[in-house]
Amino acid sequence: MITPRERMLTTLSHQRPDRIPTTMHARNEVQRALVEHLGLCSFDEVMKHLGADLYADVELSIETPRFTQADKRTLEGDCPYAGRRFIFHDERTFEDVWGVVRRVGSDGKYVEWISGPLKDSDDPSRYEFPSAADIGGEQQLRREVQEAKQSGMFVRSFIPNPYKVGWYLRGMENLLADYVGNPGYVRALYDRICLFYTQMLEAYTRAGVDMVGIEGDIAMQDRIIMGPQRWRAIDKPRLAAMIRACKRINPDVYVFFHSDGDLTELMPDLIEIGFDVIDSMQPECMDILAIKREFGDRCTLHGCGSLQKVLPFGTPEECKAEVIGLIEQCGYNGGLVLRPSNMIGFDVPLENIIAWFETARDYKLS
Repeated sequence: MITPRERMLTTLSHQRPDRIPTTMHARNEVQRALVEHLGLCSFDEVMKHLGADLYADVELSIETPRFTQADKRTLEGDCPYAGRRFIFHDERTFEDVWGVVRRVGSDGKYVEWISGPLKDSDDPSRYEFPSAADIGGEQQLRREVQEAKQSGMFVRSFIPNPYKVGWYLRGMENLLADYVGNPGYVRALYDRICLFYTQMLEAYTRAGVDMVGIEGDIAMQDRIIMGPQRWRAIDKPRLAAMIRACKRINPDVYVFFHSDGDLTELMPDLIEIGFDVIDSMQPECMDILAIKREFGDRCTLHGCGSLQKVLPFGTPEECKAEVIGLIEQCGYNGGLVLRPSNMIGFDVPLENIIAWFETARDYKLS
């Protein structure tokens, strides 16, 4: 029987697998509801039942001396970041290892950005970034990677996009203003961010992961947030250097890019600098079939499921039709991994989720 790792490697090499691989990211509330609805014991069992491929996501730890010595506790609940340890300012406000402060909303479902250590700073060099000495767990990582591969799992590790880290540290409005009025500040900030995260990517690649990923939204529904020319001038060369660092260690490591929104204008750039897998391919703002025709021989499409229309508001039959259409029109030569285009929220009917994944599980290309 083919393993998830074999299925994924076949797909990424643009060969036709036994079936299109799928993966699922769902909020905790959705996970619990699916477990109960299907009468199973765990979300892993749900994933297996629905045919969603279980991947091994492994990561290194970051622990600065200041953060290690501070009094911390675990963020409870179902909101983003839940289950991790933070410095708490009050019952709802918490600070991470980078000094970024966030607050859980009054309904407990979402988290808002409050402040970052560079919010009022005119010089990023004044901030003490985490360093290579603060990265831990590389030996354990190697063991986890080998064990996961031996069990037939595809192994992935991700780091955040420099833009994502930058706006967390600086504030989104400040950083976007810097792109226009003080691009030297953005370059200096990203150079420091990229130095640190390149070291993490290199450690992941040395450990033998199958794929490294860079994730963080750079696009809205209809445009690139900072504008394509500014992205090409500032972000692109730094991302390219990070990819080159990984490829020097292992030329065969796959490289993944995630951003919501309309990436159409930057697709040639992303492929040019070495991204093999592009996510999340939102059908509400990208022409998935056109992307497949133009770029499908050079990258794998990852995502593609409508999480703004079909899954939350459609019928089970419409969910089935979407999956079949994607498989038949985009999966004929591999290069397709299906998932809803972001984390499945609590507003999505369970019957739609089940119909979507069961169809992907059972449908075979003729």
